[in-house]
Amino acid sequence: MIKFFRHIRKDLMETGKTGKYLKYAIGEILLVVIGILIALQINTWNEGKKAKVIERELLQQFSTELTLDIQGIKNTIGIYQGVRNSCTILISHLKNKKSYHDSLSYHFAIWNDYEHFNINNGAISNLNARGVDIISSSELRNSILKLYNQSYSYGKDIGGFFREDHINFTYPMYLKRIEPVQWKSIAIPNDYESLLEDDEFMNHLQWIRNASTYNLDFFDELVAEIESVIKAIETELQDS
Repeated sequence: MIKFFRHIRKDLMETGKTGKYLKYAIGEILLVVIGILIALQINTWNEGKKAKVIERELLQQFSTELTLDIQGIKNTIGIYQGVRNSCTILISHLKNKKSYHDSLSYHFAIWNDYEHFNINNGAISNLNARGVDIISSSELRNSILKLYNQSYSYGKDIGGFFREDHINFTYPMYLKRIEPVQWKSIAIPNDYESLLEDDEFMNHLQWIRNASTYNLDFFDELVAEIESVIKAIETELQDS
């Protein structure tokens, strides 16, 4: 094809048809420009198609990992429900000066339990590595970033505070007053009668109960937020 155009150009120059040659030269330039634009358009289309494939795979990864996160958070919720329940029972017994009985050994073993807040971070790491704009929907992109940068971050913070309090205050108090017979199953007070008058221990029980209630409210809201993001992801995958 190139040889063909060169032949035409040479023929026009040799026959002295300058006007036709100029028109031909302009036409040839236009053909080259059009060819370049078409090539760029095809390349842009191919890149867009590749980006869509990457986006879809990334959203599927988010959906999978967020579903696993919900399962983990629900396990955490179950633990904090147990902690709150045991604290409530112990508070009632101690405040009302009730006699000790063997069923309390379980609650003395559970009241100071806590759970780490862990999430799956493979998808968010991939998103940060590829650039957040890989998610074409700005609304979905903002929802995902809010979940990880704000809600998850706050969840880690309160989990860290709870853990520090357990290490610095709860466990030392626990070990001074209670014999840990069997992990998360049986613990017996060294002197139950003295606990009936122990304001410090009572205040700590109430603090743990209140903190557990706060954490439960937060995790319930977090699960609802994650479910909302998963639903938005599924809608985006169906529409793409």
